[in-house]
Amino acid sequence: GSNAHIAVLDDPEALYPDHHVISVDHLKYGGAFKLMSDQTLNVPGHDYVTFGIYARSSVLRSISAAMRSASGNIISSAPHSGSGEWEFIGMSALYSKTAPYFYFSITGDVELTAPTLTFGHTPATPGASLMSSSGARMSGTLTLGVAIGLPPARELGTPYYWKLPKNEGNVFLMDMVGDPIRTIIRLNHSTADRFPRGTVITLMFSEGGTRVRDNGYIKLRDNEDFVSVPNSSISLISGGASWTEVSRNG
Repeated sequence: GSNAHIAVLDDPEALYPDHHVISVDHLKYGGAFKLMSDQTLNVPGHDYVTFGIYARSSVLRSISAAMRSASGNIISSAPHSGSGEWEFIGMSALYSKTAPYFYFSITGDVELTAPTLTFGHTPATPGASLMSSSGARMSGTLTLGVAIGLPPARELGTPYYWKLPKNEGNVFLMDMVGDPIRTIIRLNHSTADRFPRGTVITLMFSEGGTRVRDNGYIKLRDNEDFVSVPNSSISLISGGASWTEVSRNG
């Protein structure tokens, strides 16, 4: 059986109103109690993880964060000091993608609240709600990735078929390589390069003269082509094989 008793507390001193406080009473047998997710966590495209939890305890070294690193070894964070105050117990490191394993090692009585886990180098934000298919509430600033959009290589012989770098961001600074008089008819037409349905992107143009043509694959407002002016932009939403205009500026 488990070597800990867990209870939800009605704590008027909770750090975050949307997060309960749970009490973990360690039963002093069977070694450390491991508190972890009930499913394996792994996100393709990321090698780095940051996770942690707020803990309050009067027991020295009552809790620490631990994980399996990219080398396959178990590594751990600094433990709770036993101050009787809330302390954030967490860590950041490259993790094992073949056998991901993240948990909190508990060896003494402790109260816990506001767990967090993020992949990539995004700082952990205790108290924020994780995004899911049922929705979320964000705490802090939402930062979108910014990438460079380049014209098709001349040797491809497809000057109107552009490919934006996938998985690098939602905002693209369109680099015309000294010749802004160009036309865009398709974006990421190849199946392997398509953005997921519902992805919103923004094309930013520092120069004037680039035309985004209204057609069956890029559906623009009122069937009107977009022609860039200096410091203009257009936002599009992916339908999978096609794009639809969301807004334009300029």
